Amino acid sequence: MKQKQATLYLAFISLVGVGVFFMFDPFSHMPRGGEWVLEVLLIIAILLLTRYMIVLPPRGNRLSMDSAIYLALIVVFGVQKALFLLFLSSIFIYVLDQGKMVWLKHIFNFSMYVLMICGAYEVFLFFGGEVGPLRLHSMFAYLLALVTYFCVNIAIIGGYFLVVSSESLFSVIKGVIKEALSNYVITLASSFILAIMLVSYPLVGLVLFTFITVLLSFVFQKYLALYEEVLKDKAYIEQIVNSLPVGIITVDEVKHDVSVNAASMQLLQLDEVKIKALASGAENPRTNAPFWELLSTKKMLHNVKALYQTGDERHTLLVSQTELMNQYRQAIGRIFYFIDITESEELTKRMHQAEKLALLGELSARAAHEIRNPLTVIRGFLTFMKETISEREKEKYQIPLLLRELDRINGIIEEMLLTAKPSAPMVTEAYMEDIVREILPLFQQTSPQLQWHIRLERIPLLIDPKQMTQVLYNLLRNSIEAMKGHGTISIYSRVDHDRYEMYIEDSGNGIPKEIQPTLFDPFITTKESGTGLGLTIVKRIVENHGGTIELYKSNEKGTTFLLTLPRKNGNH
Repeated sequence: MKQKQATLYLAFISLVGVGVFFMFDPFSHMPRGGEWVLEVLLIIAILLLTRYMIVLPPRGNRLSMDSAIYLALIVVFGVQKALFLLFLSSIFIYVLDQGKMVWLKHIFNFSMYVLMICGAYEVFLFFGGEVGPLRLHSMFAYLLALVTYFCVNIAIIGGYFLVVSSESLFSVIKGVIKEALSNYVITLASSFILAIMLVSYPLVGLVLFTFITVLLSFVFQKYLALYEEVLKDKAYIEQIVNSLPVGIITVDEVKHDVSVNAASMQLLQLDEVKIKALASGAENPRTNAPFWELLSTKKMLHNVKALYQTGDERHTLLVSQTELMNQYRQAIGRIFYFIDITESEELTKRMHQAEKLALLGELSARAAHEIRNPLTVIRGFLTFMKETISEREKEKYQIPLLLRELDRINGIIEEMLLTAKPSAPMVTEAYMEDIVREILPLFQQTSPQLQWHIRLERIPLLIDPKQMTQVLYNLLRNSIEAMKGHGTISIYSRVDHDRYEMYIEDSGNGIPKEIQPTLFDPFITTKESGTGLGLTIVKRIVENHGGTIELYKSNEKGTTFLLTLPRKNGNH
């Protein structure tokens, strides 16, 4: 449908243009004698200027200067000469083009020029213009003729785009004017200069005008090639900058410009407009103020840590700022760049924890040798006293209490030794369900008011049953102590491809948020008589099995631990 409308529009303009052409009878004004020299030169000039257009960056718009010749002709020689030369040059162009352009479009171009030339000429005459040398009183008419030439062209081109596109008339006209306005200002100024030259020195002026215009065509082509090369280099550099995993914000204080790379938007979770507003100071930060203050201070920085919050996640950014230099090594702004070192910080914390555990292992080994032997002597002596002295003296000297405290000290030493160097698991095929069933009666006897919900997948795992018993014992004992013997414990599992996930959930009061991040660190406990080594031992044992243990969730309604173990190879 659009194609048919476009064809009808081309045909309509062509018919109108051809009709107007014959109405002005351009063949009645045939050149005579020496006028043919100027006519030939004008045709050659039109053909050259049609062939060698001036290409303007940045979009490569082509500026054909043949319009300047037609505009100058209608003022100096009249409309018949301009139409006659238009007719001859159109024939030559069609022949030289070897029919590459569809004949209807060729006639449409010819008709459009006819309407532009005739419209400009009629306006020129209507406002008092006189054909011949330029006169001062005709300047206003001449300017209006040039504007009319431009407006007729805009109207015809705008009408064509209106037919073939779905945009509004205002949008189409606005787009055409925006694209062509600068081109027509150049064309109109050139026609004015040519008109003056055709009156004073017609042959020399025309040759000089054509030569300069063709020369400018070559110059602008080279300029456009250099411009496109610079654009390619700029695009390549931007591609490199955007590919870097480093957030880069550049602030050009001379141009008052801020640029942002892709990594900045990804790391900061903000769009380009928002980052530019915050970096330029046009908008005050509502969150992460310390980070933006580092940028606004304008101080040179090197590897400064800054916390940055994005939603529920907290990141650690390593920030640096250096001077932005121009080609003359003059400071014109700042380059602010940063990387996300959250994972590195977590790794550092793990290394520190490993160092603490290593130190704890060394201290535990020494403590075992230094404390265990005297404890054995003291306990043996107290046991001998318990068996030899009277009951009254036992109560007087608190012999049973001393023995219990010695056993407690010995238990702490055992846990420290296990934390320092847990034995390698002796794996065998076993079921977590069986281990739970074995230790469950022990807790049911000591805490009969508890309710138990067990729902475990019977999946064979390669584990050390003895060590896994200790893991479950520690976790369940913590849950029972958190509920003070009253509540519900649920143990259930889920199979996820090559992983066996086991959840241990209680209905206690939950774990305080301040200690949740360091829950598995040594000596972290909320119990008055606890050592803070139970969960540390649990984590070491599970990790030795190639699994993980984590705090799945904890709130005032209860706590859930997630124990993940690799499945036995071959299970599906």
